Amino acid sequence: MRTLLQDVRYGARALWKSPGFALVAALSIALGIGANTAIFSLVNATLLRRLPVAEPERLAYVFSGMPGGLYSTASYPDYQDFRDNNDVFEGLAARGGISASLGDADGADLVVGSIVTGNYFEVLGVSAARGRAITSEDDRTPGAHPVVVISHGLWQRRFGGGEVVGREVKLNGQQFNVIGVLPAEFTGIDQGRADDIYVPMSMQALMRPPRGGYSGEMNPDLLKVRGNRWLWMTGRLKRGVEPEQATAALAAVSKQLEETYPDTNRGRVVTLTRAGEGDPESRASLVSVARLLLSVVGIVLLIACANVANLLLARASGRRKEMALRLALGASRWRVVRQLLTESVLLSLAGGAAGLMLALWAIDLMKAAPPPPGALPVAPDFVVDVRVLFFTLALSALTGVLFGLAPALQASRPDLVPALKDETVSLDRGRRFSLRSLLVVAQVALSLVLLVGAGLFLRSVRHARAIDPGFDADQLLVAQLNINLLRYTRAQGREFYRQVVERVAAQPGVESVSLARNVPLTGSASTRGLLLEGQAGEGNDLRSENSAPVNGNSTVGVNVVGLDFFKTFGVPLMRGRDFATSDTEESPSVVVVNEAFVARHLAGQDPLGKRLSFNGARGPWREIVGVARDSKYYTLGETRTPFVYLPLAQNHETGMALVVRAAGEPSALAASVRREVQSLEKNLPVGDARPMTEVIGAALYAARTGATLLTGFGLLALVLAAVGLYGVMSYSVSRRTREVGIRMALGARRADVLRLVLREAMVLVAFGVALGLAGAWAASRLLAGFLYGVSTTDPVAFLGTTAVLVAAALLACLVPARRATKVDPMVALRYE
Repeated sequence: MRTLLQDVRYGARALWKSPGFALVAALSIALGIGANTAIFSLVNATLLRRLPVAEPERLAYVFSGMPGGLYSTASYPDYQDFRDNNDVFEGLAARGGISASLGDADGADLVVGSIVTGNYFEVLGVSAARGRAITSEDDRTPGAHPVVVISHGLWQRRFGGGEVVGREVKLNGQQFNVIGVLPAEFTGIDQGRADDIYVPMSMQALMRPPRGGYSGEMNPDLLKVRGNRWLWMTGRLKRGVEPEQATAALAAVSKQLEETYPDTNRGRVVTLTRAGEGDPESRASLVSVARLLLSVVGIVLLIACANVANLLLARASGRRKEMALRLALGASRWRVVRQLLTESVLLSLAGGAAGLMLALWAIDLMKAAPPPPGALPVAPDFVVDVRVLFFTLALSALTGVLFGLAPALQASRPDLVPALKDETVSLDRGRRFSLRSLLVVAQVALSLVLLVGAGLFLRSVRHARAIDPGFDADQLLVAQLNINLLRYTRAQGREFYRQVVERVAAQPGVESVSLARNVPLTGSASTRGLLLEGQAGEGNDLRSENSAPVNGNSTVGVNVVGLDFFKTFGVPLMRGRDFATSDTEESPSVVVVNEAFVARHLAGQDPLGKRLSFNGARGPWREIVGVARDSKYYTLGETRTPFVYLPLAQNHETGMALVVRAAGEPSALAASVRREVQSLEKNLPVGDARPMTEVIGAALYAARTGATLLTGFGLLALVLAAVGLYGVMSYSVSRRTREVGIRMALGARRADVLRLVLREAMVLVAFGVALGLAGAWAASRLLAGFLYGVSTTDPVAFLGTTAVLVAAALLACLVPARRATKVDPMVALRYE
């Protein structure tokens, strides 16, 4: 320990005496470690965060799904059977996601939350910070306990942190009593999702009625419907019980349910995952993105390490006499290596501290510019916790060893006699490629890998921006209207829609108004099984909310739209007619299909007058009256998708979006739209009123962010590589001063010397480019799923970034090359 402290003190003094070297090296390491820490904080926030519950390692998610979709939800009757017929859980709870109207005298806001079984907080081991949590007593009698527990965030935002326990609030137009406030650290058990409210399962009929076409005439009770699956189950394993045992026990229950209820439970299987691992489906996509980002910043750090290693090699040549004296006085080679590694680690720790400051600054920037709603599957909560600090410390120490070991080993074996005489001897003599040269080749290769990736992403974003979505997004405003929250009857809903469209259309600056069940490119989608008249088969009602289309040739995307939808959205009709006021429930059912539908299902035929059914041969049959131009429905990168539009008047829906085409700036209409809606119904929140261009921007957010990050990291790598190449060539020129003088004394011209130096540099660049192109070609295979309409071997990206890199390398070499041409032969011949 005493000698280690001596090494630390000596190393600190040595670095203090070389402030320029220490500053440049520490800054290089700071950039690499800062980038890694910032990205790791993102990974930590989304994938590694410990659940804020008691003993999270004993918590498990329970899924009841089909072999093709294992990670699915359960119905309430199924949940009860799993809960009451197992001996592997201390408790099994369930919750369903809800959206609710939180209203007061000034209007209503849309809040999100969960409807939970009475044992939910007991199973999680979470207690309220104020008041109490929901208990089993609140969940015994349907509709009898209108109580709510709110999050710490909602308490601060909406109620200013004042006394709220015992206060009455209005949810979905009904009075609820606030019984508790949850701790600040508890934001739910779903990654990136923060619930505002929690209500007992007994209030399901009011707080979570059936979705989609629900109206007040329907039976809202889902607690007795075995085929309606909407609950996520979470259980606390008994001590000593492994997930495999629990899976086997619940599989037996699932098998019994299949035998008892074959119509609803045939083929269903049970799957368990550790709750700390999150939803496996969303986690898989997050893990792939995390790997990509960590690989990118890892490459940046490797380039920084190579840069600092080159600086250390150059510094070692100036300390040859010192190292030789140490060895001559009896120091072992290991002792010298340890001293040099101590200096490297000190340098790296200083860079790590600066990198942490850079990471904190980057995190503040990310917090200040959060992703738009719906742009990412999770909304990360960035916190620099102990795990992030430990990561930074460990990475700093490892980096110090990584870039310091090779220079230390080389510096610890000088030729003693020439070194003690202070003679000029190259550490790399006799080698075709020195260690410094190999490091530069690695820097160039790694930089090119990042630059090609950045080029591919930039090309992808440019291509995506040029994609025609099939509709006119400019001057379009969309706002969600969820009248199902207020249990409107069908007649009330129709009248409400009529008045909203009429009032908003009368506002100054409004050109047209319509309604749509699903707004394109928002991730909201419906699909149904299809049967065309005259074709054999039994169509299935394959309705799927908030998901991509179900695979299958007879499955089509479906949207329910109001009058003037095609006019408002700017989707031209290629044939036939639009929906009309004459299309009512009493008239024959009609639909409008798109061009892709005709190409796939009615190629070579006249589609007008053909009929289709979503319920098999039993109908009802719907006549095709129009063909609309293809557009984008789910993502900008999708291929042509068969699609069917249904008229709202014949297919009543209660979760519709208001679509407004403005004469000017659409966001200027948001306030007046909200005012008109809440003048009709003050308890109805107007959710997410925003221009359609923002929706498209959110769809491009991931690609645009990836392009920005990769471009930034690529340029950083380019600068580091150029600095490294400059350092190597400067060192080479300084070591060859006498050689250059002799050449010039023998008649070499300055142009000959310039070519000599540049040729040496560009040979290194050529080797680096060759390796980099091969590495970029291999790495680009991993980017295929993130690109829009761009090949992973796009020649513009590969050749363009290669040209940029070669140009930067040439500029970096020109300064030392020009310096070599100015050597005075007489001075050089006397040079030692």
